[in-house]
Amino acid sequence: MSEKQRGMFARIRTLIVVTLLTLMVWLLAESRMVQSNTIEAQVTIASVEPSGGVEFVVRQSPNSIPVRTVTLEIEGSTAGLDRFARQLQNNFELRVGREISPIPGTYTLDLRSILRASPDLDVHGVTIKEVNPPEIIVEVDELETREFRVGVQLPDGVQTDGSIRVEPASVRLRAPSTVLAALESQDATVTLSAAQIAQLTPGRYETVPGGVVEIENISVSDWSTTIEPAQVDVLLELKTVTQQLELDPLPIQVVIAPGEVGDWSVEIDDSDRDLVGVLIEGPVEDIEALRSGLISPKAFVSLSFEDLERGITSQKAEIMYLPAGCRVISPERDIGLRIARKNAPDSTPAQPGENQGP
Repeated sequence: MSEKQRGMFARIRTLIVVTLLTLMVWLLAESRMVQSNTIEAQVTIASVEPSGGVEFVVRQSPNSIPVRTVTLEIEGSTAGLDRFARQLQNNFELRVGREISPIPGTYTLDLRSILRASPDLDVHGVTIKEVNPPEIIVEVDELETREFRVGVQLPDGVQTDGSIRVEPASVRLRAPSTVLAALESQDATVTLSAAQIAQLTPGRYETVPGGVVEIENISVSDWSTTIEPAQVDVLLELKTVTQQLELDPLPIQVVIAPGEVGDWSVEIDDSDRDLVGVLIEGPVEDIEALRSGLISPKAFVSLSFEDLERGITSQKAEIMYLPAGCRVISPERDIGLRIARKNAPDSTPAQPGENQGP
């Protein structure tokens, strides 16, 4: 290689080295240049695992404006800002025992001071200039568990035979101590509705499943409040409660087979036109419906084609439109009848004691 070529290569090598050094100096200066940036982070509040038998719960104070996110204005080098953003990961967690005192009470937290003191966000050359909103108000409390026996509330007037059982017989209430302080009763209750009772058969031991447990002044929507189990089964036997009622006189109606209507004359003996002395027995509510006139039963005699052809002189009275739980306990009554075919030649009405037929 000639002297001239060696000189050319030396100049090229020098140019490359100078260019690389210049680029490195520029990158170093750029990385150390002070810049400002704005970062948004979500705020999360966390409880701690039980320690020494004590479990804490924490929440933002319901009496303050809720804080969901905070905006951080930070200042520093490009490299420092990038590192800070990576370590923050757009999430700002406040934990009991770390940023929040583990003593029950209400606290106003200075978010800027907490961020500056965080070892996880201690990035060289980065300064937290401002946090908006600047503070957050939190409440800390201890979780407690109490056990309550479950009682049963029945609709007015419902009576049972024997004792009522609840399975399970007790429930556990788990809630912050401030919630438990509002308790005025040490009992839990399951209230059965009239609709649930209506599904039961008196005199039979039955189960009402899924009764919702309630505790006075306690709601499962309260702060960290749970009732376990939230539903129980109630086992009970309704008492068979009946009454008797003598119905007012009921006019007798005649029911004839549809195909025979208009072809026969049917007369009821004068002494039997009204059915009197009918004694009914049934559940209290059904008897009350009869007594008040809410339900109106009817008395009738039913005549088939054969009955008409034979010209029967009496038929047993029947009662319809009684409540399903009621029954007639008075003796059956025969109603005297006079039956004749209409427009029949040489026919005369049947007399009592006489039968007409083939």
